[in-house]
Amino acid sequence: MNVNEIELSKVDGISLMDGLQYCGSLRDFEKFLESFYDDIEDNATTIEDAYQNKNIELFTIKVHALKTSARMIGAKELSEEAYLLESAGKSANMPYIDANVDSFLSLYRSYISRLDSYMSEKRRIKAIKKPITKDELEDAYNALREVCPSRDYSAVEMILEELSTYQLPDEDQKQMALFKTHFHKLEWEEMEQTLMG
Repeated sequence: MNVNEIELSKVDGISLMDGLQYCGSLRDFEKFLESFYDDIEDNATTIEDAYQNKNIELFTIKVHALKTSARMIGAKELSEEAYLLESAGKSANMPYIDANVDSFLSLYRSYISRLDSYMSEKRRIKAIKKPITKDELEDAYNALREVCPSRDYSAVEMILEELSTYQLPDEDQKQMALFKTHFHKLEWEEMEQTLMG
């Protein structure tokens, strides 16, 4: 076990072994975990709003997606609860949803604090990077502009992976953070608009 694996094995509510089984490698597992962590508050709010607005179709779609992402990081209890809510949503079983949605959202949001120290340390280490040159940055933007229209997921992922090894200027960091948010949700048109900014 390397240092990352040891630290991850200490996170409550995550099975590193299950995660590695689904993701195939520690690197992919960590990518899924970071994406999962970054999306918690937005996703939880979307699920909550969909429930309160009685938009059970959206509610069901979102808990289905969460069921899968929770399973990918080995969050078994969360994944199982999402599955039960998804089934309830599909059969319009509102009494079950009413009785369980609050505890489910509370469990989901608890992963912010469960993962906080691990993610903070990981990002602190990642923050010690060499600054990117103007030319390198322009090359990365041009490459993204080239691959986004064809919706080439792997190519975008590779470019973002390369960019993550550099220290970006503040403005570009914000732009890339927004771009990544759209990327995680596969919002291709919004991704292209971000690159025009």
